[in-house]
Amino acid sequence: MKNHKLLGFVESETKNKMYDAILISNDGELINIPFGDKRFENYQDKTKLNLYPHLIHVNKERRKRYQSRHIVFLKKGCYSPSYFSLYYLW
Repeated sequence: MKNHKLLGFVESETKNKMYDAILISNDGELINIPFGDKRFENYQDKTKLNLYPHLIHVNKERRKRYQSRHIVFLKKGCYSPSYFSLYYLW
């Protein structure tokens, strides 16, 4: 799915989700991928929207544990909610 181009991020309308990653396919189809749970804290916000600063904890040990648990959900060459959470929120 990485043959899609990332256009940016918007606030998600999906229940309990922080953001939607907006992708465009080679044929021009727009795809929204909701990610991040606004009920939980995260380490950082690289989306540049920073809509949830009260949820940023900056705890390196928690970040390390999250990354080690979630790296297994990534598939090489694919965008997914796990991909965006791991690389943009953690």
